[in-house]
Amino acid sequence: MTAPGGQDGPQAPEGILDGIRVLDMCGALAGPYAAMMLAEHGADVIEVEHPATGDEARVWPPILGGVSSYFGTINRSKRSLAIDLKDPDGLAVVLQLATQADVVMQGFTPGVIDRLGLGYDAVRRLNPSVVYYSLSGYGQDGPWRDKRGYDPIMQAASGFMSVTGEQGRTPVKSMIPVADLSSAIYGYAAILGALFRRQRTGRGQYLDMAMMDVSVSMLSVVGAKYLHTGVVPERSGTENPQRVPSAAFECADGRFLQVVPNQRQWPTFCRMLGHEEWIDDPRFATPAARTVHKDVLYPLIRESFAARDADDWSRLLDEATIAASPIYSIDEVFALPQVKHRRSVQAYTDPEIGEVPAIALPFRYSETPTRIKMAPPQLGEHSIDILRELGRSEDDIDLLIKRGALSGTPRGKDAT
Repeated sequence: MTAPGGQDGPQAPEGILDGIRVLDMCGALAGPYAAMMLAEHGADVIEVEHPATGDEARVWPPILGGVSSYFGTINRSKRSLAIDLKDPDGLAVVLQLATQADVVMQGFTPGVIDRLGLGYDAVRRLNPSVVYYSLSGYGQDGPWRDKRGYDPIMQAASGFMSVTGEQGRTPVKSMIPVADLSSAIYGYAAILGALFRRQRTGRGQYLDMAMMDVSVSMLSVVGAKYLHTGVVPERSGTENPQRVPSAAFECADGRFLQVVPNQRQWPTFCRMLGHEEWIDDPRFATPAARTVHKDVLYPLIRESFAARDADDWSRLLDEATIAASPIYSIDEVFALPQVKHRRSVQAYTDPEIGEVPAIALPFRYSETPTRIKMAPPQLGEHSIDILRELGRSEDDIDLLIKRGALSGTPRGKDAT
């Protein structure tokens, strides 16, 4: 899946969204990542950026060959239009694009996009079948609509952080941006659903995607436990308080194994640890009993695991088909045979810095595979091409550039 210089090859595979055009006016992570997913499923995604500053993520470290790794991860496979939305002519260009788009995505603070003249009502009047996606921290209505929401804020506000970390210690934020990424995935799914309905009915619709809504929905079984029992969940580290044993155990060599035997495997697990007597012990014989007596059981299991190295335990657990895994570091993950076999790390070719490794999307279609279509765009790399596609004259384009309302030059040429 290497796309040389941003050009699809003559035999590039069809994507499930080939022919779909997306106008991406989002920032931060959640919206751009959802748009990138659409792009690598075949859509033509045009990212709108400010002509002078561009997307703020462009300067976030680490920088690889002048390109932000952060920016590139969520904006590859898109085209960049660097244009000023506050310039009347610049606004007219983007509104023209919106009238031709299948999907319009925006992530401004609620109310801002309407004041700019690019809100749903304005676009729908010209493009009734548009799927219009609005992403915000807390939604387009409600008492918190004007509050800003970023991933760590959402982890805190939704309760996610309250149950993450070790018992008796402070809350822990996930280093993986779970609120952003889950919002991106939910957004991608919502857009696909709206496009499917439009195909059947010809009607577009408005999608109000709130990161807070997504994060609360992600509480799933943990939230349901509280709703059904009234008991507020506490932090439990690697343990699952509803399924015992399910935890990470330290081995003799200092490595940790996350282990989850099911009830059918419980007798085998007990014998493996040298404690056959646990099989008939009424405190441990059933899932419910083990949950009640977990404070007795866990120290006994930890003592057993401390007697062997992690590799020995991994081999024994695999032979018994008991679900288990070492807690791998990130470098170890990318070296795993399974990760390599599944081609989870692929690459794109940047004409200025060469081949760049990239984490691929996890979809595996037999007929319409996803693909990294091109390197992350330089600021305004496709501005001139896009305006020409809209039928704008060279004089109009030059005037926008001279006024500072448009910037960009095709990759490899001197900056305008």
